[in-house]
Amino acid sequence: MANVYDQENAHDRQLVELNGELAVLIRIFPDVLPDVFREMLLKFGGESRLEIVANQLLKNEDRWVNGRWRTAVERTEASDAIDVSQIPEADLFRRNSYKWAVKATLLQEFKTLNQSTVKAVLAEQNHSYTLARPILKKIASKHWRSSVSKFFSRWARRSEDATERHPMMRWTKSADGFSLPSLKVTGDPELDHELHKTVLAPLYALHKAQQEARDWDLAVQTNLEEAESADALFECGCCFSSTTFERIAECSASAHIICYSCVSSSMNEALFGQGWDRNIHHDRSLLRCMALTANDSCAGCILPNATQRAVYQSKQGPQIFAQFESRLAEEALTQAQVPLVRCSVCSYAEATDLYHPTGTIQFHINMKHPFQVFFHTLLVLGLLPLLFLYMLLSCFMPNPTKFPYLPSLFQTALTRLANQQQFPPRFQCRSPTCSALTCTNCSKPWRDPHTCFESEVVELRTTIEAARTAALKRTCPRCGLGFIKESGCNKLACVCGYIMCYVCRQGLGPMDGGEEYSHFCQHFRYEAGRCRECEKCDLYRNADEDALVKAAGLEAEREWREKQGLMGEKGNLQKVGVEGRKGKGNGEEIWTLQGWVDWWVQNVFVCSLRPQELVSDQPAK
Repeated sequence: MANVYDQENAHDRQLVELNGELAVLIRIFPDVLPDVFREMLLKFGGESRLEIVANQLLKNEDRWVNGRWRTAVERTEASDAIDVSQIPEADLFRRNSYKWAVKATLLQEFKTLNQSTVKAVLAEQNHSYTLARPILKKIASKHWRSSVSKFFSRWARRSEDATERHPMMRWTKSADGFSLPSLKVTGDPELDHELHKTVLAPLYALHKAQQEARDWDLAVQTNLEEAESADALFECGCCFSSTTFERIAECSASAHIICYSCVSSSMNEALFGQGWDRNIHHDRSLLRCMALTANDSCAGCILPNATQRAVYQSKQGPQIFAQFESRLAEEALTQAQVPLVRCSVCSYAEATDLYHPTGTIQFHINMKHPFQVFFHTLLVLGLLPLLFLYMLLSCFMPNPTKFPYLPSLFQTALTRLANQQQFPPRFQCRSPTCSALTCTNCSKPWRDPHTCFESEVVELRTTIEAARTAALKRTCPRCGLGFIKESGCNKLACVCGYIMCYVCRQGLGPMDGGEEYSHFCQHFRYEAGRCRECEKCDLYRNADEDALVKAAGLEAEREWREKQGLMGEKGNLQKVGVEGRKGKGNGEEIWTLQGWVDWWVQNVFVCSLRPQELVSDQPAK
């Protein structure tokens, strides 16, 4: 018994070391899939295996990777991973108890499949139950026993959700007569947690949402009936319908009563219709009162708390109210005409005019382009009478915001130029609902290493190629070596001696029945296509390979378009990626007087910020 505990402790220590080394390799090589690191770490043993693997990847990267590259989004997530806890569990080395529990659970579910087929699929998916089960379902659906089971299952209990028909799901009757779902025990806590997270938790969340919706409808109906019986209903000043006290909002000017339905309708018309200017009070940033009066309009507004409560009555209420606040903020920033750096994903923006103490800005004439400086100097000399007139006008005008002083315009232009040279293009959005990392130059998601204005066609092609390569990859269930068949027959022999079928992944060696070539079809065919006398695999042909590769490429393209927000876009994706996002980055500004001064300063001067240490070391005057 003590030897068993010692072996488990030794295995756990080795697992921690392997996962730690895997995390180091993912940070060093973020563009390589973790499958490559797992294979190499198991291949090279010893205390210095991490150094050996890194050295081999630096010298012969193409040989070891063999097309298994990450997509652009996966590369960004891998570079952000700091320790093992931030790496997905499906990429880590698995415990033996988890592997045994997953294999036993899948063998119990897919009894029509050969044991070697299940082992091969698990080896390809790093023994992940969530990733291996859909692939095994596809393979099992082609078997004749699956067709028979589907024929008899039409009289079985039908369910709207496939989660309720999960083989690990168990339904028990409670004392109240309700059916309560629970999971069968697998014997491994890690697998039990994964099943609860992927199967039971979504079902609980769905049932909870449905129950809350039914309870809310019942509460509203009960409250309305009680108010009617007590004669405590209020008449809406817009639609003249009767409603309860809990579902009314008041006007800020004349105490008009507006029901929540009218408030929500007015909000939807302002956001998604043509009523923004009519329904929104732009000076107060509030929703106007919808009450019908003798003058046909009310000067009051609906208070923000009441507006939020009314909008939140619908399922999409939080998203609608957040969009309303974002549009108000966007309108206020546009009216302020402040130079901004924007997030290309959401409406978050930051002002680029930061406070710089006196003496921190250094500037000198741009001597690299003397003809350009000479031309702009002549332009200023020609405009001297107009500049003198403007200075007199700004001195006598009481409003410095409309007529700012010329030295202040010049100082602001120098500060903005210094900010452009000082700020890095990597922009981190500080919105709690976004937190996206983008580039201020090309307005695209930031990726390390980042190339501005990288063609999205290249990125899409890389994503599709990676998905097609993963669809053709096979993994040896004995040694974990991954490989792709380029030519030859479908009988594959690994370097460790394991023999398997490339089509169905079934083992063909002596330990798995010793079928070898008898596993494949031996009938003569008069025409091309599948054999009509048996359902065995073909020796040289895989009828589903082309369809599998095409389906994997289409699925990868669909997921990429969803993440990029380009669903339905066709044609030149490079234009969509660059020109479609114009106006989102830094430098968006209306051509005012300050804009002309900024343009002249950028062409004549070169500015920079002095280090704060040098400024603080100077003696005070």
